[in-house]
Amino acid sequence: MFDLSGRTIFVAGGAGYLGTPICDAIATQGGKLFIADMSQERLDVAIGKVKAKFGSDSADGIVFNIGEEDAIDAAIAACSKRFGSFDGLVNATYGSTGKAFDDLSAEDFDRANRLNLTGSFLLARKTASQMTGPGSMVMFASMYGLVAPNPSNYPAGMTPNPIEYGAGKAGLVQMTRYMAGHFGPRGIRVNAVAPGPYPNPNVIASHPDFIGNLSRSNMLGRIGEAHETAGSVVFLLSNAASYITGQVLSVDGGWTSW
Repeated sequence: MFDLSGRTIFVAGGAGYLGTPICDAIATQGGKLFIADMSQERLDVAIGKVKAKFGSDSADGIVFNIGEEDAIDAAIAACSKRFGSFDGLVNATYGSTGKAFDDLSAEDFDRANRLNLTGSFLLARKTASQMTGPGSMVMFASMYGLVAPNPSNYPAGMTPNPIEYGAGKAGLVQMTRYMAGHFGPRGIRVNAVAPGPYPNPNVIASHPDFIGNLSRSNMLGRIGEAHETAGSVVFLLSNAASYITGQVLSVDGGWTSW
């Protein structure tokens, strides 16, 4: 039901904290991977892990910046050259300054949402142009595209999740719905996952009070583990979700259901 054999999936941000387990899950289900990421070092590690586990023909990739249209075009062309036509897109990229509300400039806001919105739009449109049959796109939204961060969760000196990130992810939710309608007649499904609290290991190690607050703020009483979005992504890519499009699946331990 979740088999991805014979399918090539382009994973933008696939060498990141959440992207790496997604790539492993796709390969486990038989999919071929083309991984695009901003970091050559992370990319080499991610591709190496997949090839070591699933064989030398299981993955390839390229360094790219989703904020640059030329880089998007080059990455899609490289994927097509390597694997031929492809069947799926996972966009696990994001833009964020990490700045406090009062310190954010107009340029900061625009730069972040060149990644969150403009780049995501261009990547999806270019990907669709290379799909010769039915396909599936999975965009990464966020719980903070659905609800606002609670300032009381953040210890003194820690900046709440920044506004440009949340606004961009909220826009991506609407973009997902729009593109589902636009691409639906071609058999291309477009959905999103909205991860909840998945702080990276550095945050977990340096801010135990914050992690405790996050854990108490959702229904399962804990933060998410890096691999816990992967199953949802594989589901949405696969034939198991063949009649699902235009949806946002919250993978957040119940955070947005309180």
